[in-house]
This record gives sequence, C-alpha cells and structure tokens, in this order.
Amino acid sequence: MVKAPKIRCALYTRVSSRQQMECDYNSLESQREKLEAYCQSQDGYVASKYYEDGGHSGSSLNRPGLNQMLSDIRCGLIDSVLVYKIDRLARSVRDFHTLVEVFEDYGVRFVSVTQNFDTSGPMGRLLLNILLDFAQFEREMIADRTQDKMQQRAQKGLWNGGIPPYGYTRNDKKLVPQSEEAATVRFMFDCFANDPSITRLRSQLQSRGLLPRSGKQWLKTSLSNMLHNPVYVGKVRSHGEVYEGQHEGIVQDGVFERVQALVPERTHASTRIDRTYRLKGLLKCGDCGSFMTPHYTLKRRKDGTVYRIFYYRCTKTMHFSNDVCRVRSVNADKIEESVLGELTELSRNERYLSKSISELNRDIERSIAPLLADEKLLKSRIAEIEAEIDRFVNAIGRGTMSVERLESEMESRERDRVLLQSQLDDLQQRIGHNTVAEFDVGIVRKNLADFRLAYEAVSPREQAEALQCILKEVTVFPDKIVMEIFDLPEFKRGSQKRTKKLPRLDSNQRPAD
Repeated sequence: MVKAPKIRCALYTRVSSRQQMECDYNSLESQREKLEAYCQSQDGYVASKYYEDGGHSGSSLNRPGLNQMLSDIRCGLIDSVLVYKIDRLARSVRDFHTLVEVFEDYGVRFVSVTQNFDTSGPMGRLLLNILLDFAQFEREMIADRTQDKMQQRAQKGLWNGGIPPYGYTRNDKKLVPQSEEAATVRFMFDCFANDPSITRLRSQLQSRGLLPRSGKQWLKTSLSNMLHNPVYVGKVRSHGEVYEGQHEGIVQDGVFERVQALVPERTHASTRIDRTYRLKGLLKCGDCGSFMTPHYTLKRRKDGTVYRIFYYRCTKTMHFSNDVCRVRSVNADKIEESVLGELTELSRNERYLSKSISELNRDIERSIAPLLADEKLLKSRIAEIEAEIDRFVNAIGRGTMSVERLESEMESRERDRVLLQSQLDDLQQRIGHNTVAEFDVGIVRKNLADFRLAYEAVSPREQAEALQCILKEVTVFPDKIVMEIFDLPEFKRGSQKRTKKLPRLDSNQRPAD
C-alpha cells in the first residue's frame, strides 16, 4: 500500500506589539499551540517549520518571518500555510491578494484554522476576501478614531506626544521647558527679529556652539520651522488649527508675532516654472556629493521688465550655506548644452570611443567570472546529490537498505537538491543578465549620432526622457563634468533605462583625435 504524501505545513504567527508577545491571550505561544493542534488533527499534515513576527504590524509585508516563509515557498519547501486568523497574515485585501498569488504560483494552500477557510476552493477564497474587507474597514475606523482623539486633545491644549520640540522635555505626558534649550530658542527669536536672515542666524548659532540635539549643524528648514512653531508661545497646532496649550511658553508673544511677519513662508510660492529641466535627477555635485536641484532667480532689466535665469543648485547649499560647496550652482542652459555637446563629440572621437567600449567589455568579463565559478560549484554539488540518490535506489535493490530509511534519506536529499537548483536558477539568470554581446564601436557611434538628430526633433519633455535613457549620472566639478552613460541603443519614444553603462567619461581627459 502506497502511503499518501505528507503535507509540509508552515505555521505562521504574528502579534502587532511587544506587549502582546507577553500576554496569554493571542500571544505567539497561544497561536502556535492552536496551529500545532490543528496540524495533528489532520491526516498527512506535518509541522515543517515555524515562522513568527513579534511586534510587527500586519499593515506591511516587510516582516522578517513572512519574508523567510516566502523564500522557503519559492524553494519548494512548503505545501501549506497555516495561520490562527487571516488577519495574522495580512490586514489589507491588496496585500492578501499579493500573497495568495505567490501561494498559487507555487501550489501552496492557505488555511485559517479558527475560521475554517481553505483557499483550495472558490468559496473559501470568496469568504476570505469578505473577511479581509471587514478587517481593513476596522483598521481604517481605528485610524479615524485615533485622529479624532488627537484633535480633541489638541482642542484641550494637550500635547499629542512624539519627540518633544527643541526647547522642551517631557514630564508626565506634558511639555516642560528645558532650561538650556529654551535659552537657545529665545536667542533664535531675538536674533532673527533684529536681523531677519536664516543664513546669518545659522552662522550665529554655529559660532556660539549652539547645536541641535544631533550635535550636527542646523538645517535652514529646521530653523524656519522652529520660527513658525506656535508651541513656543504656549499653543498647540493640529490639522492647521492653533489652540491655547496647557504648557508654558518660552518666547514672548510680541517677539513671536514680529518674527512671523519677517519669516518667509516659502520661496516662489505662487510662481509656476514652465521650463523643462532636462537633467533633473541626473546632476550631482562633484565637490560635496549632493544632487543638484532645479532653481531659478529673477533679474530686472534696465527698462524695468523682469526675466528669469534658470540653474541647478547644489542641495547642500540650500540646507546650510554657500560656503559648504565650491560648485554651488551651474547655469541650466549651459550645462545642458555642454552635456549634449559631449555626447555628440563622443560619437566623432573614434579613439576614445574604442577605448571606452574595450573597457566595458573587459568589465563585463570580469563581473561574470566569479558567477561562472559559483555556477560550476552548484552544478557539481547537485550532481553529487543525484549520485547519492542513485546509490540509495541501488541499495534497495540489493536489500541493504530499508524502505523507511530510503524515504528519510530521499526526503533530505531532495530538499537539498531543490534548494541548490533554486540557487542555480537564480545564478544563471544573473549570468544571463550580465552576459551581453560584444559592443561594436561603429554601431555605438552611429546610434550616438542618431540620438542627436532624434533629440532635436522632439519636445523638451521628451528630450528630458531621452537623456534619462542614455545618461546614468553627470557629476559637475568646478572645472569639468564627468558623465556615466548607459549602453547606447537606438533612441525611440518611450525608451526605457538601460542597466549596462560605459566607463565614466571625463570632459577634461578625452584624448585628442
């Protein structure tokens, strides 16, 4: 009589908070006991492995226990997933469908032991979706009630918790002034009221050694937010409304009101930029390593009319001051034309282009070599396991091994073989992605020339898309630019980004023709 195959079950448990982990009701231990009891009551069910996530919310799929279980499912080590209740696995319909798709792809059943649901049938899947809808509804209702409660606390002048604002500490869920920080806050307001400049205020604080709690330099945005915060005059702000607070203010009302009239709410608040920044997201500062952000400044002509100058500004100078970086900013029109000119020049420079392509092909060969070595080791190990399996089968024929031992040994070897085969498949896929045909200098040169023609024929927005397709990064130094470009296919509308790239192209180090 042939025995029915055993169903390898993954027992998954989860609680949202650390406190629940130690409670008797619905704790991880309690869930596990119920899952084990269910497993023992079913014919052929075997508890293969336990997975638990203590202190992880069901609103996210980023959980270590869940991720490990999904990895084992993909390796073919699990036949069924058991949970105490379906909301232990997921609390949203979208996340649950994502998991069910993985289960179905690998032939894995899902069972909720206390709700008598099994996804092997259409009725079970329907009822599971209905329950998940209610679970998500309950979660959203809890969020709404929490917001209402926080609003009610704010209306009573109570602080809603979190990290206390600079200048305060927490005592019995209330804000209490912290003497040293409070003195610094008063200095900020007084200094800005007499000299309304965030940059000079930051310099004053730094020269006096008055640093934030992190011990680093003050950010301009942090200082601006503090100067706007009504908490420093004993008030509480919630959902755009300001209420009288129950805590003590540390700044005088008159000084606070004067500062509000001086602090700019935001720069260019009502101005719409109608220019397309073609290198947005690609430019990087070579001096400090920060990305460069699109900006513009307004200039006035002699006749009184106003015009704009567009540029890319180093992000670090926006947060601190111009002294932290030598590059600071570059004119948008000039840098965009310079980059386009470098791409065009590259197509005409046979020597430099040949050298770049040769370096790329050598890099590809070097990157594949260790992968090929790993592939050889995995194939060798799989062959050894298959040879062991053949020996076990021959031993049965000779009568030197029992059937029970054969089943045990075969199950262990097969599990190892499946795991190694999965690793080999992933490795071969990586090798396939890294293996490309040898690049031809003539084809690359022609495509670069065609790129310039196509670039000039499309709209500015499509030009920006074209540069995103061909450029990986452009680093700006005080005296040069350095480009990293992807491999160069024919540019078409809607082209996607490429994953292979040529070596870094230095505008100051290109050899002469």
